[in-house]
Amino acid sequence: MKRTSTPPNSPPGLTPFLAISFAGAWITMIPLWADGLRRTNAAQQTPPLAALCMILMMLVPALTAFGLTARRRGARGALRVLGLTRATPWRHELRCVAAALTVPLGLTAAGLAVSTLAGWYTPAHLPGPGTIAPLVLSALVSAPLYFGEELGWQGYLLPRLLHHGRTRGLLIGGAIWGAWHVPMTALGGSYPGHPALLGIPVAVVTAMLLGTVIAAVRLSTGSVWAAVAAHVSLNEFALPLTRHISDELVDPLLAGPLSISTWPASALAVLGIWLTHRRRAGHPALGNDAAIHNKPAMRIGRKNGNADWRSAIAAARRDN
Repeated sequence: MKRTSTPPNSPPGLTPFLAISFAGAWITMIPLWADGLRRTNAAQQTPPLAALCMILMMLVPALTAFGLTARRRGARGALRVLGLTRATPWRHELRCVAAALTVPLGLTAAGLAVSTLAGWYTPAHLPGPGTIAPLVLSALVSAPLYFGEELGWQGYLLPRLLHHGRTRGLLIGGAIWGAWHVPMTALGGSYPGHPALLGIPVAVVTAMLLGTVIAAVRLSTGSVWAAVAAHVSLNEFALPLTRHISDELVDPLLAGPLSISTWPASALAVLGIWLTHRRRAGHPALGNDAAIHNKPAMRIGRKNGNADWRSAIAAARRDN
């Protein structure tokens, strides 16, 4: 039987990855829907069943990406193409990770300034060592789960979206990331106490902005570990620190990294990403990923990382 060619608007491997990832997200949330669990208050703790379901959900993108890639390229080839193996010197990787950790914190700080001026948030004190130490421990323990997400989003999905153009591809990837969270968002996961009809669109816009920033970290550093660090910083530091430095109950819709008050700073970051790529590419229409092939991502330790990234893009185009 003759194999049909893949339509130009449907990159190879994209449809099965999205189908399995989205189906897996809903399937892992079935126990919570069946149990009638819903987060109705920001002070409500996460029950063990919800934590288990979220862990399984976070692993779905990575397992899907690895399975689809290994089917064509073998396990060892999948590790390299998806960015699981280190492609740059350790010093460069550590610098990328350190820089990535500061990005969500900076955006959150800017957002908290906006929410404070609007009267939605009241900072009371700075976090001390007794607050920071448990967060660091939690981040170290949870890092593999965030790698489970980013291996799928940044290692597999992103190269397949770049045919839309770099900036457009990043925004589409962020929107997909937000839509993937719908099974959890509809249960009040991100915005407890608010109706799903409000929480879902807010979550998608927030994910589109923050996801674009995280994907840009991956592109600019050539390191999937840096994207993981940015995601860890968002969930394990920015979110809890927002609560810890205030003595009042915080509404995540109005204050914090996932709030509407962070949209202006995130939008400015996306604009900066667009302008930076336009300047480097020297092309008025930010739609060509040729810069990824022709221009290195960073001056420090960038050759190996850029070669690895080009390999990921090439693999995404070949596999079908």
